[in-house]
Amino acid sequence: MAWKNTEPKRAAAGSSLRAVNASLQSAWAVQRRKRIKDSLWWALPLAALLGVITSAMTRRVYFGVGFAVLVLLMLADLAYTKPEHVSLAGRRAFGEAATARAIRPLRYQGFTALHDRRLAPGTVPGIPPVDIEHLLIGPAGVFLLDSKNWAGGPKPQVIGTDLFVGLDNREAMLKQLGLQAQNLTTALGPSLPRGVKVEPVLVVHAKELRPTPRFLEGVTILLPDQFPSVFGQMRQVMTATQAAKLAETLDRVLPARSGDRPVIR
Repeated sequence: MAWKNTEPKRAAAGSSLRAVNASLQSAWAVQRRKRIKDSLWWALPLAALLGVITSAMTRRVYFGVGFAVLVLLMLADLAYTKPEHVSLAGRRAFGEAATARAIRPLRYQGFTALHDRRLAPGTVPGIPPVDIEHLLIGPAGVFLLDSKNWAGGPKPQVIGTDLFVGLDNREAMLKQLGLQAQNLTTALGPSLPRGVKVEPVLVVHAKELRPTPRFLEGVTILLPDQFPSVFGQMRQVMTATQAAKLAETLDRVLPARSGDRPVIR
């Protein structure tokens, strides 16, 4: 009798953001088509008029034609340039999926990752909701992972004790991630082994970020390829069996962020 895999299919990490990204992309495409259609009545006559004026001023017809074409190309480029919020959603979804791939080998070290979860409002009085990209549970402890896709745009760099992206100091972002980890520790306290708390980790997707790993504002900052070395050197605070049982408990406690079936890997 052939063996059949009966394990239910599980959604990939970043599924909620990909759904948001797909919705934004679709809405932007609809809006773009409408803008192009609505602008044709004035864009074509404007390009033609500017072409005629350029031809008259230069006394060269081909200059006018070329200028008119450039105007149309410029308008087309504006129409097809994605707004920042649309591009950001795509970059964030890519970053979350890339982080999930990077931490997958840690399962051989006894780690389990919960993706796309949420500490729901009202779970613990006085504790605000927390959106969880990845929660990593293993013998070394419990880690709240936040992904930043900075592969394009301004360069991230560590200067002294500060993390910058271009000229933007990300101190507030690091403090916020640390606060979210503290809130999770408080909310999940009854489920956590004695002395174990949720540790914040910032996973940076960039061509380069030196020196890393670093520990700033209570947050561990590392690149995806540094997971094996960093987590392999950590002190164990529980056994692999305890970590597996804790992951099962947190899987039940933390609902899926997307509203879909919880994802555990």
